[in-house]
Amino acid sequence: MTREVLAIGPRSPPITGPGLKNRYIQRGLEGHGLDVEWVNTLETHPRTVADILTKTLSYDAYLLSASTKVRLGVAPLLATKLRSPGVHGALFPAGGEFADELRALPGPARRFYRRTFSAFDGVYPQTDELTDDLSGLLDDSVQVRTVPNLRPLPESTPSPRPSGTLQLAYVGRIKESKGLDDLLDAYERARDAGADAVLDIYGHFLPDDPYEDHFLDRCSRVPGARFHGKLPNEDVIPTLQEADAFVFPTVYDGEGFPGALVEAFAAGCPVLATDWNFNADIVTDGVDGRLFDPRDAAALADIIGELAADSGRLADLQRGARATGRQYSVERVTAGIVEHLDESGWDIPSSTAEQSGTVLEAQ
Repeated sequence: MTREVLAIGPRSPPITGPGLKNRYIQRGLEGHGLDVEWVNTLETHPRTVADILTKTLSYDAYLLSASTKVRLGVAPLLATKLRSPGVHGALFPAGGEFADELRALPGPARRFYRRTFSAFDGVYPQTDELTDDLSGLLDDSVQVRTVPNLRPLPESTPSPRPSGTLQLAYVGRIKESKGLDDLLDAYERARDAGADAVLDIYGHFLPDDPYEDHFLDRCSRVPGARFHGKLPNEDVIPTLQEADAFVFPTVYDGEGFPGALVEAFAAGCPVLATDWNFNADIVTDGVDGRLFDPRDAAALADIIGELAADSGRLADLQRGARATGRQYSVERVTAGIVEHLDESGWDIPSSTAEQSGTVLEAQ
């Protein structure tokens, strides 16, 4: 019976997108009665490699949740054992480029890794589009299902703020490909057109990124735009609960399922996002947010103006965001993981399967 699981991948702290996701996966699976030991690949010292090599000898159930380098390095080691009877594995590819990475490999390497990843019972990308894209690349025996990003829900919902100045927020990495110049341009246009709004930006820069000086200068010259620096992870959702809408103008090529969007929904904050990569899989336009074309500052300015002028429309989107946030709660997503593992052949304890089923039915 599968109760003890060895998990491998980045696990926060330190804070990274995949690391946070894995921290909440572990928390949720343990809440459903599984015993999960995690080898944290963010700890890049020889002991990490030794832990992987030694601990794979004593487990019969494995969870690999990592991006490219760790995925390509660890999967062949696990696949050797996964081909033995009674041994189970689940792969959670981080990021949005897994299928493209497989296709880009040279022929012999592509065939090798296709066999390697097909040794897992299940592979669980973060969006439906990624799931559809990946299904034809692996053996038919592999269960391929969507498992989205996840975050804990706040313990309380703040009282509705009185209508007035529209409070916009961005939380995330500060770099050019995140579309922050477009955001500042759109916000400035909306203000010039009469929108009553303020913009709070939180985040950090990559080391030695020349964009830092450009951004700080640009932001300082936009009235009503305020840069606050990096926000501690535990303060993200409470801070977004004080905002009216979250703005996500990304044009980053590697964007997968951003945890920031899940945090915004958990806070009841509708998402104004570019129709980029998989954002349309996550944001339902007109229900829990709004979508606009990448680099289209005029379109975003119009959306800001619309929400600043129509508090009823904003309230509808906020209700939609809260409902969406419940779909990405730690309890619900990890209940879905348990259900997938059980269906793919893992010998999950009946009490764990029943508990997960109850959570899914209730939500």
